[in-house]
Amino acid sequence: MAPNTERPTEADALRALAELVGTQTATGMWDLSVRALGLHRPVESIADLRRVAEHMMVTGDLVRVAGRSLKVRAITYDALSPAGGQP
Repeated sequence: MAPNTERPTEADALRALAELVGTQTATGMWDLSVRALGLHRPVESIADLRRVAEHMMVTGDLVRVAGRSLKVRAITYDALSPAGGQP
């Protein structure tokens, strides 16, 4: 299966997290992570999505999986994007 090289979004991250923990829990966890980092929703920059992903990776097992997945997508997008991941 080829990796998803499209620009990751907050909506993508929430969808993936919701598949693991449910929509309401995913939204709450995302909000807490974003606030803990001093960011605002929607998280749009690739760098900030990576920061949220890294924060989620230390939160717990299922969240770690979603965080790692988002981080890999952000890194892949950043590496393959001619703009270097800038919005």
